[in-house]
Formats: sequence, C-alpha cells, structure tokens
Amino acid sequence: MKKITKKQKIIILVSIITIVIVIGIVIGANTIKISIANEKYNSSNSDSSNGNLLPEYIKKGITLGGITGTLESLDTSDATATPEDISYGKTAYVDGKKITGLFVPKNNLKIGDFVYYKPDQADAYSVQAVHSGYGSNQSITQEDLKWQIFSINDDGTIDLISENSTNQTFSLRETAVAYNNVVFLLNDMCNKLYSNKSLGIEGRSIKREDIEKHLSEKGIQEVYNFTFKGLKYGGQKTYYTYIYYPVLYALENGSGINTTSVKKDGIGVSDSYYTEPTTATYARASSSLTGTLTTFQVANSEDNFVSATSYNMIQNNETYWIATRVASPDDTGINWGVLKSSVNGIGWGLQPFGSANQGPGGTASYGIRPIVAIPSGVKLYGGDGTADYPYQLIK
Repeated sequence: MKKITKKQKIIILVSIITIVIVIGIVIGANTIKISIANEKYNSSNSDSSNGNLLPEYIKKGITLGGITGTLESLDTSDATATPEDISYGKTAYVDGKKITGLFVPKNNLKIGDFVYYKPDQADAYSVQAVHSGYGSNQSITQEDLKWQIFSINDDGTIDLISENSTNQTFSLRETAVAYNNVVFLLNDMCNKLYSNKSLGIEGRSIKREDIEKHLSEKGIQEVYNFTFKGLKYGGQKTYYTYIYYPVLYALENGSGINTTSVKKDGIGVSDSYYTEPTTATYARASSSLTGTLTTFQVANSEDNFVSATSYNMIQNNETYWIATRVASPDDTGINWGVLKSSVNGIGWGLQPFGSANQGPGGTASYGIRPIVAIPSGVKLYGGDGTADYPYQLIK
C-alpha cells in the first residue's frame, strides 16, 4: 500500500472539517426554520450583523438575532370568499390559497357590453286571433338571443336588451281590440319567453321610455317639436262628429270623453293595464271626443342618440314593435296607433283604429325586442364584455 504523505493528510483533514461545518450550518438553519415555523425559536441574547433582518420579516413574539418580530400571522382557514366575490383581477387569500377575483363591479360596466343570459325554457306563447285582430292564431317561440347592457340604473339594477329583434314576427290587424291588447301582449310574451325565475329576472318589451334614455338633446327635440296637421306634440283637439274610440283610450292620460278637458290621473301609453287579454273593442262618446297628439318621429340618424353604441343598439336596421300606444288627431278625427322602430327611424307602426273609421283595416308583422331587468343582487363576473367573451351572471 502506498504511504500517504503529510501534505495529503492535511488536505484530507481540511476537507473533512469543511464537510462537517457545512452539514452543521444546514442542520442549524433547518432547525431554526422549523423552530420559527413552530413559534419556538427565541434568540434574545444572540446578535445579528445582518442589516436585512427586519422586525416585519419575523413572526410577532419571536426574537431572532436580537430583533423581535412584528409580523402577524393571519389565519385564512375560515374565509368563505369565492372568485366571484372579489373584484376582477384582484387577489386574496382564502384558506391558505391565493385566488384571483372574477367579480365585475358595476362602475366597470359599459352600455353595449355583452352579457351571457339564459332565460328559463318556455313553451311557445299563444296569441288568439280574437285578441290580436289578426286572421289566425299565432304561436311565438323562444329564440336563442344575445344580450347587451342597455341601461345601468341608479337603484343598482341593469337592463339587458336582445342584440337583435326576434326572427319571428308578431302580427296585428287594424282593429280596436289590437290597440287595447298590443302593449299587454308584447310585455306578456316577453315575460313568458325570456324571464329567469331562479335569478329573479323579469322580461318585457322595449317601450318608448327606454328609447328616450338614449336620445340626445337633438333627438329629444325631434320628439317634443313634432307637428302633425298643424298640431304640435302634446296639443289637444276636440271632435263632435267622429267620436268613436278604443275602450282603453278612456283610461289613458290625454284622453277626454264628453269633455274638452283631458285625463291627467290615468294610465300611461306604455302601461299594460290588463292582466290578461281582452276582447273589448270600442265605444262611442255621447257628445264629444278630445284627443292629445302623442305620436312622434325620430329620424334614423346617429346624432339623435347620445352615442354610437346607443344608436347601433336601437336603430339596428331591423323593424320591431315598441310597446307604446299613440294617438294622432287629424282634420276629421283621432287615429290610434302603435310605435315601431325601422330603417326609417322611430315612429308610427300601425293604425289599429280611427274615430271616423271603425272597420278593420290592414295588418302589420314586426319582430319583438325583449328587455330583461337584472336585480341588484345578481352579480356579473368573468369575461370582458365582448360578444365572444360576455360577462356571466350569478346570484
């Protein structure tokens, strides 16, 4: 066997000592680490020359290197928040785990943003001919629609509108019964076809008041400056010869039956009034009939709306019913109609009845434009509000 030299012995000894020191450091470090984690390490008499060792890095109540910790350990094991409860993109710790928020605060929402909404499955809505004046019964089925934010309301609710009107059309004939029923039928079919009971969401048809929220000052002026046959919007005219009227008109604001004064405590032109369809038609005043001009027109022009988004949502080159009744006094009598939206703008859609002509007239068939109201307790989360990545809903 070859004899180890003195120099080699020294090298081996130094190597062994070095290994022992390293092992000792590792064991010591792990012991301190475990002790700190178990809140057992306390070194009040030790000294530290490490300037980076600060109190906020050490758990409260533990002294390390002569420095007493101030870091408080937060127990998150009983936290119950979910990603849908935390603002979108924000982070938090729940039960020791880091989660990223999905909740979208209402002040982050914009008119026109897309929201994924699925109504309850519904049977087809049946409309009897006796209620619409149309020549046959109608069956309106639920359609798969996309939805956009139409209004963000002060009470915390949000209104969604279908991106487009329905492919199916709803038909009316020019009869008094159509005037009496049209607003109720439009609202009721939207409610039956596009509500979601589990989320507390109710559906209805678009109406005049919805559109007015999106009109610019110029558009509002078009409404209130509208003139027909020399009569300005809101003006009245009394008749003594042609004095037939749809029975519902007697209950509406702006009507005057056997008087030159008009009703001011009645129902609005967009109120459904009925709780089920009526077969009532028309009546005749005994002496006079006073009517108020409530029809109007808004041209299909972007500057009539508060934004391009509002314009595109409402004037979308489709023709659809607006659940609002209107009256139009002319030279010989009053004509009653229903509003519509079309490529020509907002205006007269059908004349169901005239005080000088009680017989049935033509028909009109337009799409339906539902609106659904999202209660304040329903949250929006995830997505970015685009058509491809719409927000989701959760209660």
